[in-house]
Amino acid sequence: MGAVTSSAFIDVDALGRRVRIGFDAKLDVTRVARLRQAWSGALAVSDGAPDAEVAFTCAEDGASFERALEQTTIDVTLAALAGVRERALLFHAAGLADERGRVVAFVGASGRGKTTLSRTLGRDFGYVSDETVSVDEALRVRPYRKPLSVVRGDEPKEQLSPATAGLRDLPEAPLTLNALVLIDRDPALEAVELGWLPLEEAIPILGPQMSYLRERTTPLQDIARLVDALGGVRMLRYPDASAVPPLMSTLFTDREVAGGAPGSSASGAWEPVPAAAASGPYDTGDVTDAIRTGGGIVVMAGIQVLVLGEIASEAWASATAGRDDEQIIADVVAVYGTPPDGDAATLVAGTLAELIEAGVLRRRA
Repeated sequence: MGAVTSSAFIDVDALGRRVRIGFDAKLDVTRVARLRQAWSGALAVSDGAPDAEVAFTCAEDGASFERALEQTTIDVTLAALAGVRERALLFHAAGLADERGRVVAFVGASGRGKTTLSRTLGRDFGYVSDETVSVDEALRVRPYRKPLSVVRGDEPKEQLSPATAGLRDLPEAPLTLNALVLIDRDPALEAVELGWLPLEEAIPILGPQMSYLRERTTPLQDIARLVDALGGVRMLRYPDASAVPPLMSTLFTDREVAGGAPGSSASGAWEPVPAAAASGPYDTGDVTDAIRTGGGIVVMAGIQVLVLGEIASEAWASATAGRDDEQIIADVVAVYGTPPDGDAATLVAGTLAELIEAGVLRRRA
């Protein structure tokens, strides 16, 4: 994508960014109207210079036009994400808001039902996005009322405007994230299941559904602080989107009721792990951030988010504190005792080898 050179364009609001969609001035009026109608939920309401530009290009046939509509949605999304990556956590999620501006973000991978949830719940709640929910440190949410991308078999996804889908406008109130909900649609379920997820279980699921997470200085701590502010992470398992609306009153419950103190929430307590010691036989390998939770140490190494088991957590913490192999063995034995089978030295040596293979520990030269 480069700068748009055509003489015709529409500007849309995407995650608080003004993105200009440029198109050839010779594009026929019917197709211009279709493009504008698809993006009617996100049209910029005032004049201004764009923060980013993308080009809408297509051939004459209808199939090419539909593919261009789908590609433009992708291009606008990427341009918006790139512009806000340093100031917000970006979840691959569907977002719905109540009349007070409280937002519920349903987080899930592609094909997990976010668009269907948006269409079902958007009849009663304000449509924020079916693609990305952006939230800053103050829990402020920037809407992205893109066209809904509806699967149509082997054809390009239909780009359906919120109005055409019968979805509600946003409330007048500022948008604030109220709940973070991981979703798992399972048609075999007989009833909806809604509960809290421990932090060490939630983060490995959330991480792959976030954009630009690895570029943050303290990615895991940033997620944990957000979870604290929300009172925890919910897990929603449901058979069909029609079963979800009755739960919305629970998900819109005030955070003061659902929440907990900083460093402790329904997802569990946590603390950051200190940086590796400057001396000693080991360093932290590819790890960029780590936190200790009640279920073990969670580390981010490259694009991976890993939860270390009990013995692995103790061995890793000891190794990165500058301790040598004999001291690491002693630390593990002090916490867990002598293993019933085999010897502690062999067990710890195997654990250290696994940590090195995983890239979360490295022997210094």
